[in-house]
Amino acid sequence: MSWRREEQVRAQCYPASKSIALRIAGGVLIAGGIVLILLCVPTWAWLAIVGAALILLGLFLIRK
Repeated sequence: MSWRREEQVRAQCYPASKSIALRIAGGVLIAGGIVLILLCVPTWAWLAIVGAALILLGLFLIRK
């Protein structure tokens, strides 16, 4: 049985800002958020994330 789509597939893209000032402000806000996360999350939480990533990587390698 063949399946065909009757209507066209529509795709939407996020509109890019034309203002360079807004793009710079957005980049500064993103960078500020990353710095806040890096400074406020305790070391043990980062170590737990790294440990979980190593476990998942090990499982992935064993299954492959």
